[in-house]
Amino acid sequence: MTVTADLHVHTTASDGMLSPRNVVARASETGLSAVAVTDHDSAGGIAEALEAGAAYQVNVIPGIELSTECEDHEIHILGFYIDHTDTHLLSLLNDLQTSRFTRAEKMVEKLASLGYRIEMNAVLRHAGDAAPGRPHIGRALVEKGYLPSVTDAFESLIGFRMPAYVERFKLTPQQAIQAIHQAGGIAAWAHPGLVGDDSFLELFLSCGLDGLEAYHPDHSAAKSEYYRQLAKNKGLVICGGSDFHGGERARELGHCGLNKEEFTEFLTVSHSR
Repeated sequence: MTVTADLHVHTTASDGMLSPRNVVARASETGLSAVAVTDHDSAGGIAEALEAGAAYQVNVIPGIELSTECEDHEIHILGFYIDHTDTHLLSLLNDLQTSRFTRAEKMVEKLASLGYRIEMNAVLRHAGDAAPGRPHIGRALVEKGYLPSVTDAFESLIGFRMPAYVERFKLTPQQAIQAIHQAGGIAAWAHPGLVGDDSFLELFLSCGLDGLEAYHPDHSAAKSEYYRQLAKNKGLVICGGSDFHGGERARELGHCGLNKEEFTEFLTVSHSR
């Protein structure tokens, strides 16, 4: 399948390694016609990405990925076509960003108690202008030589419920969907196959969920087809993307996403809601 639109992309506004402008430039070089900038709990990269989109003739969709929790499961909700200047959304994001700093400090302390001594300054350096997140902590661990990769850091130390994991303030999926709608966007369940419990879908539908991410690097071809059909059966818009952060071969820009026909349908459904 030839990917036309990558609808799950991260930049330095959260935990990506490329600036919004450079992400859009790479999308142009890759031959993509559209990308959705969906930084974690941040709309800080959207303005720069939109400006770059005009320069590189790439359709940039202003988006976001909100981290939520539901019945002890970590659920990510994608938002597309949000108003990144919406005051309610910005206030909510400010609270989420503040919680990221507090959590990062606690995780650094917890890692030290486990024998992994990294400096908070190193984490902040990796974060740059963004609020610190677990990938930045993972990069600091790799830099110090404790682990070979950020993936290893997540799987053994900082992933959900791992030894150095620390809870932080999170929305419920219902609150995330509501916030996205209030900001004029549409909401989709990100990489549902990673959650392992599709029974949540009915709850999310009752809250106004608009879409389902069928295509994702962590979905097999069979799983992608399953979620594509499930989205159609439930009247949801199909979306998908590489979950690009930069520097990870398996998640190269355009590795997953929508083909031309699917993106046309995405645009039609998105603009009708």
